[in-house]
Amino acid sequence: MFESSKQQFSTRGLISIPDHLRKLDEQAFTPLLISIGPIHCSNPKLQTMKKCKVQFCECFIQRANIKLRNLVHTIRDKEEEIRSYYAETVVSSISNDDFMKMNLVDGMFILEFLIQSYLIRGGDDPTIRIPKWMHPILQFDLVLLENQLPFFVLEMLFKQANFPTELGSKDSEPLSLMKLAFYFCACYRVQMMPPWIFDTQIEHLTDLVRFFYVCGKQQHRGPGGAKLSYSATQLHEAGVKFKVAPEEYGGHYRHFLDIRFDLKNGVLEIPCIELNNEKIRLIRNIIALEQSHYVGAAYVTDFFIILDILINTSKDVDLLCDKGILVNYLGDSNAAALAVNNLNNTILWDYMNSDYLKICEDLNAFYIEPWHKWKATSMLWRQYFSTPWIATSTCAAIILLVFTAIQTIAPEGLNTGFAITLYAYRGQVAMHSHVNCIFKSPLLLLGQRHCDSQLE
Repeated sequence: MFESSKQQFSTRGLISIPDHLRKLDEQAFTPLLISIGPIHCSNPKLQTMKKCKVQFCECFIQRANIKLRNLVHTIRDKEEEIRSYYAETVVSSISNDDFMKMNLVDGMFILEFLIQSYLIRGGDDPTIRIPKWMHPILQFDLVLLENQLPFFVLEMLFKQANFPTELGSKDSEPLSLMKLAFYFCACYRVQMMPPWIFDTQIEHLTDLVRFFYVCGKQQHRGPGGAKLSYSATQLHEAGVKFKVAPEEYGGHYRHFLDIRFDLKNGVLEIPCIELNNEKIRLIRNIIALEQSHYVGAAYVTDFFIILDILINTSKDVDLLCDKGILVNYLGDSNAAALAVNNLNNTILWDYMNSDYLKICEDLNAFYIEPWHKWKATSMLWRQYFSTPWIATSTCAAIILLVFTAIQTIAPEGLNTGFAITLYAYRGQVAMHSHVNCIFKSPLLLLGQRHCDSQLE
């Protein structure tokens, strides 16, 4: 009894978005074309795909050479477990027959879509042709967190199928559901399928994409958030060399989250990140999954927290784009900076990937090292005093601020008698009476006595 209760607690609401994250960007969690599962099934904007679902289901039944009643029995036997993946408020009003039909139709649609995506990548013609614009939208709809079926539903249906041997003949290994899913995830820059994935419990397709990004590597996470104090531009001015991480290292593919910093040579390697609307939606969904069910293993969240700290302004985006680390499809650099900064709003991060914590410490140490700190300061000097005109403008702005502050805080009596003015003549600073004050000019009036004067 206790084991059953524990299992129900661990899966209940697994496919759900925390309310505080949903409020940040409702559209990021809402499918555009197709509903999968019970959460968005009543959305009137998604009903037009029902006919397409039926066509894919008919194609799957014919391809799998299986009787429909066998699939029905398979779903019915696991109905209670399937329901446990959703909040009680979502599934309580759905009848047993409707729930079974929904899982059966959606499951067969997903499997047939995976098969056809696999065939298209191999150069074969798809059995059912859909408009080209529709395919990438369907791909992204199928990885939204609240648009999921439990992965074991897909596994049960796939095991019932009797596919012809030539379906997977392009590879030496027989066709498997995990192989189909891997090819499906390739559009998210997934480059390798670790062998231990077959021993890993995958909850749904969103969870699968996250697994490929993390690559199953269980990094240690230590207490405390990232304490990086400087942006990408500041670090670059101090001498940090930004470099896009190579896809392979030592004959092995590097996973999506693999950041490395060489303290001795000051080289920071970050994997290439494409920023577009679909990628931002995907990352929001993975972060939502981690915040609700991977609190102790929020590795993707950790990565984008580091990226958020590095990016403060459009200049940081421009720098990372110049180095090939960012590929910006969001428009201008300000839009990209805003998108990255908004990813981690309302996110709690009391723990952090220990590798990242060490990188933050090393970057801070690199920056405050006297030579590097002087170099960063000299960059500011060159920025504001690089030419006589820029230097003059900078000095004028400083003088104006000083006199404004003096006039604001000084007693009124100090504005009478002699005014302390600066007069640069032959390299000397002289004291002049108010009558000869250089600031009494047709262009600028400062102080109470100047303001009382009439411009000629």
